[in-house]
Amino acid sequence: MPPIFTHIAFLVTDLDQSIEFYKRFCGLTVFKDKRAQGGSYVWLAPPTESGKNPKYSFVLSEDSVVERLDHIGFRCDSKQEIDRIAETAKAAGVLEDGPVDYGGSVGYYVLLKDPDGHIVEFTFGQDLEGVH
Repeated sequence: MPPIFTHIAFLVTDLDQSIEFYKRFCGLTVFKDKRAQGGSYVWLAPPTESGKNPKYSFVLSEDSVVERLDHIGFRCDSKQEIDRIAETAKAAGVLEDGPVDYGGSVGYYVLLKDPDGHIVEFTFGQDLEGVH
């Protein structure tokens, strides 16, 4: 099965201000807030039935904004698929990082660079359903 889109990540200068913007104008809700555990990021998603994973999320991380888009994410069905993508990317000279098993809500991932240098993340084990 081909990878499935799951998330886009942005760096923002004021996390609370950005959360309010996306809640107000896009109807998103906070799905995960990692600040209480010492993190600097929040996952926003469409309202989702309790006990279910959202289809996609916007991951907002507070930092200096040096690029408009941090990365775009796709879900894979297995670690083996991540490994295959990593091997193919390495041979093509586009492997940026990984594969790495970060655990938790990040899961097992590999990062590639597209032809313009944008980061594309492929993951296994994140709490997102994804959309085609």
